[in-house]
Amino acid sequence: LRKKNQKQFANFLFSFNMGKPKTVVPENCRGFKVSVNPKELTEIQTVLYAVALNFGKPNQTDEDDMRFVFERNEDFAAFPTAAVVMMEGDIFSLLVACPGMPEFNPMMLLHGEESVELYKPLPVKGSIGCEMGISDAVDKKKGALVIIDIHLSNEEKEVFAKIQMNVFIRGIGGFGGQPVVKLPSAVVIPKENPDAIYTEKTDVNQALIYRLCQDTNPLHVDPSLAAMGGFDTPILHGLCFYGFATKAVYKQYAKGHPEWIKKVSARFTSHVFPGETLVTSMWKKGNTIIIEQKTQERGKVNLVGSVELNPEAKL
Repeated sequence: LRKKNQKQFANFLFSFNMGKPKTVVPENCRGFKVSVNPKELTEIQTVLYAVALNFGKPNQTDEDDMRFVFERNEDFAAFPTAAVVMMEGDIFSLLVACPGMPEFNPMMLLHGEESVELYKPLPVKGSIGCEMGISDAVDKKKGALVIIDIHLSNEEKEVFAKIQMNVFIRGIGGFGGQPVVKLPSAVVIPKENPDAIYTEKTDVNQALIYRLCQDTNPLHVDPSLAAMGGFDTPILHGLCFYGFATKAVYKQYAKGHPEWIKKVSARFTSHVFPGETLVTSMWKKGNTIIIEQKTQERGKVNLVGSVELNPEAKL
């Protein structure tokens, strides 16, 4: 069978619940793709994402904030990290459908890293195409590291953003093999004092607002599921404080120019509880801003990463 027919046959077996392997089969994961139904993005959904990152607070007099929260503003724009909520599908469905993935407990899935690379300004409305696929599955002994690539396109079929997610699934490691995708080196936090620090308090209902952006994992709202995950209360979405970290860089180095933000990469190192205060430290390295974010209340680092700015940015 040709490769295309092999993939179709694997999907056929899966549809009858016969094709799930006992362990991860990397070669059957790599290259597996699905095209998701287009998302019909509205201007209000674009506004809602910005509101979920507390744009427009503590008051509505910040003219720059208004570009993200008022659809009639002459400079109305989507905040760059809104790309993470512009897809109709979800990665769990992708992983379940993949013929190289065994059955696994969803509670064992951890979102490890996220990067968003922007090729064009984000649309504020319209039909959003999405193709997502698995580029690699790597044995980490205690689990599997799965690298997922997502491409978003506008109504003109132009790809405007690439999202890469690294997820770690505990308990399904030990399948062997070597990685085929080279991952970027981990960000090293400079030893010198940061060039800037941005502090912002989240609200106790921050997760309830953010989940309205179609990130509806019950871990962030259901106390009983949070307890199963080992948390006293529901935790904040990692992609929410990822957006807050990007907002800190925007406010400090790109205010008024969301198009200057080219790429945002981050590794999630700990959780955040809604209502905690986020302290984002920033170091300038050329046109790249190194970031480290921690909670003020517990002093726990929850995110490290970088934001690449276009050359037009005056740092």
